[in-house]
Amino acid sequence: MSSNAHDCCYCAGKMREGRHDFMAMVGDEIIVIKDVPALICDTCGEVEYTLEVSREIDVIMKDFFAGRLLAKPLAAGEIVFKPQRADSIA
Repeated sequence: MSSNAHDCCYCAGKMREGRHDFMAMVGDEIIVIKDVPALICDTCGEVEYTLEVSREIDVIMKDFFAGRLLAKPLAAGEIVFKPQRADSIA
């Protein structure tokens, strides 16, 4: 990953090179790609991917949905947001 360090567009913190788990929900499936190179804000945690990495993610997703990649099962729970307090946002 090339050094594209810059200020975060949300909080003006510094974007630093690191690794992040990419997660997407496609239909009813959750896909996680582990250990993806990313720029991560050292203040708010915002994550950005370079164009090259984004394209690689697209290729991985297409290969997965075409049946060319196998994924390990992922244990996950799903909870629908329902405010628990009377004064919560509806």
